[in-house]
Amino acid sequence: MNDETLQFILTTLMELATLACAYLGLRLFKKNWKLRMALIVVPLLVNAVLYAIYRTTAFFYLGVILLLCIPFVWPRKSA
Repeated sequence: MNDETLQFILTTLMELATLACAYLGLRLFKKNWKLRMALIVVPLLVNAVLYAIYRTTAFFYLGVILLLCIPFVWPRKSA
């Protein structure tokens, strides 16, 4: 498998994982906030590593999407 094929597969997988984890992290209302935060942060870190390796903007923008989700998952004092 050459580098372009591997990059395409990783990009597709991370796009699907980012969308699924962002949805689940934002929609798990009554669950543990640590689980919700892990659903957002783990793909964020993977996107950051893949961006550092491949230097393609797709991983950067996927990371930005997940960064925008963090304030909605962060626990409040009243919770």
